Amino acid sequence: MPRPLLQPLTHGYRRIPVLQIGSDIFVDTASIIEELERRYPEPTLFPKRNGSDKSDRGLGLAISMWTDRYFLPSILGIFPYDSKDPSMPKLFSSKEFKEDRSSLLGTPVKPEILLQARQYNVDKIRSNFEWVELQFSDDDREWFLDTPYPSIFDIHVATNIWFLGVIQGAKDVLNPNLYPKTYSWYRKFLKYVKSNGIKPKKISGEEALEIAKKFKPLNDGERKVEQDQKDATRKLGDNVAIQPDDYGKIPVKGKIVSLGDRIIGIRPHDVDKTGFEVVIWFPRAGYRIKPDNGKL
Repeated sequence: MPRPLLQPLTHGYRRIPVLQIGSDIFVDTASIIEELERRYPEPTLFPKRNGSDKSDRGLGLAISMWTDRYFLPSILGIFPYDSKDPSMPKLFSSKEFKEDRSSLLGTPVKPEILLQARQYNVDKIRSNFEWVELQFSDDDREWFLDTPYPSIFDIHVATNIWFLGVIQGAKDVLNPNLYPKTYSWYRKFLKYVKSNGIKPKKISGEEALEIAKKFKPLNDGERKVEQDQKDATRKLGDNVAIQPDDYGKIPVKGKIVSLGDRIIGIRPHDVDKTGFEVVIWFPRAGYRIKPDNGKL
C-alpha cells in the first residue's frame, strides 16, 4: 500500500492475487480458481485420477484450507523482516514494509517476537513436508493425487514450497536429501509449468481501469445470478460487509447481487465515487459475511 490503481477495483480489499475480467473482480485464490474453471473447463484443474471415473473436485477446493490456513501461515511466521542476507530484497527489512505488514496482519510486526516463535513455525513447516513426502511414498505416483497431469492439488502445495524457497527462511527443512520424493515431484512440477506456460501480456494499471469502465459486471452472457436456497439468512439485495477471517480484516461493504453456495458477489456501496461499476466476488469459505445495517 498504497495501491491507488487497484483500490478502485477492490474497494478496500487489500490482499492479492486479484483477477479482473472486465468489471468483475475476483478476490482470493479460491474464487479465482472457480471462475477460471468455469470459463476454461478444458483442461480441467480437477482431473480424474488415473484409472478412475470419479472427480475429486470437492477435495480439490477443500485442500486450499490446509495450504492457505496452515502451511502458508507457518511460512509467514518465519518471514525474514530483519535479514542481513544480501540476497534478500532490501524491501523486506525496511520500516515501511514492516508498517505495511503490521497493518495487513492487524498486529505489530516485531522481529524479536517472531524469533521466539520461529521453532514452533519451523516444526509446522516440517510437518507439512512430512505429509507431502508420505503422499509420494508409492513410487509409481507422478502427481499429488495420481492424476495424468498436475491438478489444483499440485498447484496449492508447490506454491508454498516455492514461496518458502524465495524467503529462504527454513534452510534446515529446504533440503532435497531429507525429502527426496517431495523434491523429485516439485522439480517435475516446475518443469511442467515452464514447458506449458504462456508468456503473459503485461498491461498498466491505467489500462486495467479503462477496461473496467468499458464493461458492465454480471454481463458476460454466461454467468447467472444465483440465490442459495440452502441459506435462509441472506437474500439478493441485502447489504453486507465481507472480510477475511484470518488477516487483512478490512471489510468491503456492498449489496448482494449473486449468492451461490460457494461464491458471493456484491456491488460495493461506493462505486459511484469511482466513476465505474464493479462487482466483487468472494469465496464464502474463509470469509465473514455480516449484515451492514448502517447502509440504506
